[in-house]
Amino acid sequence: MANKLALIIYDTKYGSTEQVAHWVAEGINDSDIRHVDDVTSLFYDLLVIGSPVYNDAPSSHIIAFLDRYRENLANKRMAIFTVSLPYNMTPERAKSYSGASAKVLQELAGRVKGKVIDTKAFLGKIDTRELTALDRLSLRIQYFLKGYELKDANFLSREDAVAWGRRLFELATKTPEPVTRERKDRKIGGSTELPGRKGNGQKEEKK
Repeated sequence: MANKLALIIYDTKYGSTEQVAHWVAEGINDSDIRHVDDVTSLFYDLLVIGSPVYNDAPSSHIIAFLDRYRENLANKRMAIFTVSLPYNMTPERAKSYSGASAKVLQELAGRVKGKVIDTKAFLGKIDTRELTALDRLSLRIQYFLKGYELKDANFLSREDAVAWGRRLFELATKTPEPVTRERKDRKIGGSTELPGRKGNGQKEEKK
């Protein structure tokens, strides 16, 4: 089976980033999805990296992946997204949200040698019933120190994620130079499997 156009690599703690990754894949309509621990191949024209944001920081697993395979990603086109929920988010503020995770996106982009063609900060959700006792306590303290009360909230948007996926597809198919080189490698049997890992990149995504 031929590789698809894009690979979406994500980490998730309570499922929000995984959900956004699937919606982005729906928009691209030509992609595989892998949890960051299950990636075995980078044999794709576009790599999309998705990270949750906790305590104003990206996933340590995503950071480790980008650092470990920095050289393998050197000639790749990449897109990066984050999923977070600011303390003061309201339905009205969500309508004009442009991304409070700019610093995190910049940090992630700065760790790759490839060409970042686009970034996006998505809103997430909090369901206090899903949180571990430690996470619930930690968040309550953080919210209290910021002058807010921890409450359930859900600002996940399938519409926004699918739209961004469609935008990525357009960017990936309209910019010729890296695609041409990668397509050529495929025709002559080139490989970009990760060192120390085996597989064809077709494993079931982690739930």
